[in-house]
Amino acid sequence: MVGCGAWGFNYINTLCSIPEVKLQCICDIKEESLQKVRKTYPNIRTTTDYRELLNDDQLDGVIIATPPHSHFSITTEFLSQNKAVLVEKPCTVSYHEADTLIKLAEKNNNILMAGHLMEYHPAVLKMQEYISQGLLGRLRYILLERTSLGKSQNDVGVHWDLTVHDLSMVRCLVNRNPKWVSAHGVSYRQQNIYDLVIITMEFPDDLLVQFHANWISPIKKRQAVISGDQMTMVFDDVKDTDKLQLLSNSGEITMPGFEKSLPLTNQCMHFVECIKTKSPPKTGSADIIWVIKAMDLAEQSLLHNGAKLSWDWNGGLDVKD
Repeated sequence: MVGCGAWGFNYINTLCSIPEVKLQCICDIKEESLQKVRKTYPNIRTTTDYRELLNDDQLDGVIIATPPHSHFSITTEFLSQNKAVLVEKPCTVSYHEADTLIKLAEKNNNILMAGHLMEYHPAVLKMQEYISQGLLGRLRYILLERTSLGKSQNDVGVHWDLTVHDLSMVRCLVNRNPKWVSAHGVSYRQQNIYDLVIITMEFPDDLLVQFHANWISPIKKRQAVISGDQMTMVFDDVKDTDKLQLLSNSGEITMPGFEKSLPLTNQCMHFVECIKTKSPPKTGSADIIWVIKAMDLAEQSLLHNGAKLSWDWNGGLDVKD
C-alpha cells in the first residue's frame, strides 16, 4: 500500500479484512501517517520510500493512493517491475499519461486497474441492470451532483477529485461515447484550482448529461438522477437507507432492493481476483482511457471559456463552437 492518508487508511482496513490478502508493506512519505498505522497494525512493515518495494518478489500487487500528480511516475515504476497495480482515481491527470501507462501494462502483460469505486457499488450495478433491461425507456437526461463544504486539494481542482467518480459511473450506465464535452468553473480560494465545476456532455439520441462538482456548498451531496421517457431513477449515496428510488411518470415511487456489500471491499476483492486469474480488470484500460479523455477535454474546455469540444480526438482538440 503506497499512500496511507485518510483514504489510504480505508484501503488498509479493508485489505486487512480480506482473508486472501496479506498486506506486506505500507508506505508513506509522512512519518506521522506511518505512526498511526503502526499503532493499529504493529506487525505490518512500513517504509517512507516506495522504491524499496520495486524489486520485492513477494509482492504480487500494489495499491497507490498518493496525490494525483504522483500517480503516473509511481505506477510507471511498479508496472516496469511487473507488479499488478491498482491506482486510485484519477489514474493520471492527462490523456497522454493514461495512454502511456496502458501501453506499458500491455507490453508487460500486466494488470493496470483504476480505483473507480462507483462501478463496484451494488446500487450502481442495480441501476445498470435496470437501464440495460429498458425499464427507464429511452434515456433523456442525467444529473450528477457531488458537493462538500471545506474540503479542497492543493494539486487538482474539484472535478479531478469528485467528478471522476461520476464519469466512471456514466460510462458504466450509458456505455457509449459522447458527441462533445463542455465545462465551466470558478476558482475562489486558490488560483487555477477550481472550487466549482459544471461539465456538460451530449450523447447520441439527445441524451444530455451534466456533472456538478462543488467544494463550497454547505450541503454534502452524492446524488444521481437518471431520467428516461418511462421512469426516473434517483440514487442518493448520502442516505443510510433507501439509497435508490424509482419514480414512474404517474408519480408512483418504489424502493428497489440491492446487495448490501461495501464498494471498496468489492473493488479490492476484484483486484485480488484479477491477480489470481490474470484476467483484465473491470476498471482497466478501456475504462481508464475513457474517463481521462473526458477529463482532459473538460480541462481544455475550462481553459477555452466553456467551448464544446468534440469527442473525436484525431491527435488534437476539435473546437465545435
